[in-house]
Amino acid sequence: MTSMDEGGLVREYRKRRRRPGQVLILPVILLGNAVLQTVRPHDGMPGWWAPTALGLLLAACVWRALLEWRARTWVTAEGITRQGPVRLRSWAWSDIYDIRLEHGGGDAVNAAPRWPAYVYDHEGRRFRIPHLDEMQLDDPYAEVAALRHAAWQHGWSSWEQRPEVEERILRRAGQRKGWRWASIGAVIVLAAMAVVAVAEAAVGTPVDLLLQLVGVPLAAFAVLGIALSTYWATHHPRPQNRPW
Repeated sequence: MTSMDEGGLVREYRKRRRRPGQVLILPVILLGNAVLQTVRPHDGMPGWWAPTALGLLLAACVWRALLEWRARTWVTAEGITRQGPVRLRSWAWSDIYDIRLEHGGGDAVNAAPRWPAYVYDHEGRRFRIPHLDEMQLDDPYAEVAALRHAAWQHGWSSWEQRPEVEERILRRAGQRKGWRWASIGAVIVLAAMAVVAVAEAAVGTPVDLLLQLVGVPLAAFAVLGIALSTYWATHHPRPQNRPW
């Protein structure tokens, strides 16, 4: 939803379109299976494992629900305010370097926006603008362009690119890419460890599930994350933002 005052810069972005019901089927199935696998007794797992895993699953579900229903964004002549799942955060226009739409990797399966909007500060850090995307707006590209123009009319001066800030943005983008690939690698390691655990159980070898299904994947995630984020921070992947 977008509204405008006489000065052209009072806008609110909130959820106004429901997600298709079918996109929730797969997450619900995966969540149900995760709960089932967690509560089932497993030899080699300590007693605290099940309640801890269930607590983490519950926390993730609560966080997602808060994100879905509380997140929204207000834009005024003073700047941008974002309501997250818990925290309220504001940026004055003087603290904002740019507003950009960037490819978020969403698709029809996870029902995530493909082109979400982000606020960038002068340190190159980016922050998501909730509900400013193609899922909630008919034309988010035009909306961001109009928003930037209106902000410029209200004294926003950070509309020219600065090489040092662009360098920070690219470096941080490389770090995010490295940790994203590390998470994929950790999932692959987890799958491999599950196969190893099944094979060891089949031949009667003692199985340490806590080490194989928790310790090894977490260690792989940490090692891969540090290595890949360091590599991509110096081999800048170009962000897929729409030119204006």
